[in-house]
Amino acid sequence: MTVKLLGVDFGTKNVGFALGNSLTKASVNFFSFSYKEKAQLSQKIIDICEEWEVNKIVFGMPFNSDGSKNKMCRQIEKFSKKIASQIEEVDIFFQDENFTSTEYKIEQRNNNISSLNESHGYAAKLILESFMREQL
Repeated sequence: MTVKLLGVDFGTKNVGFALGNSLTKASVNFFSFSYKEKAQLSQKIIDICEEWEVNKIVFGMPFNSDGSKNKMCRQIEKFSKKIASQIEEVDIFFQDENFTSTEYKIEQRNNNISSLNESHGYAAKLILESFMREQL
């Protein structure tokens, strides 16, 4: 069975999303979303999961350089628990996103990505593809 995944680059105002699957182990689509309230973001994630029949959500985690959790990590964990309670058939995972910034800068130069809007979605793509390389 092909597993469909949603990568999430969580931010306090902007969030990046990427969609991928276990068959190709690549992200096929990525985009960004701006929100004012977490309820909007929750609904967006629910809608994406329903539309694309997502089985797994992968949140990027911005751990400290020593691997410890920071305030943003705790916000992501709290938010992901809320999502898990709203979408029972979806498993939630976390992926260290610290090296995605470096990957993004390289890809940005190589692929002429200039828009900040693209950066959030592209970060989600990198988070998701990193997870799939390591976990699937």
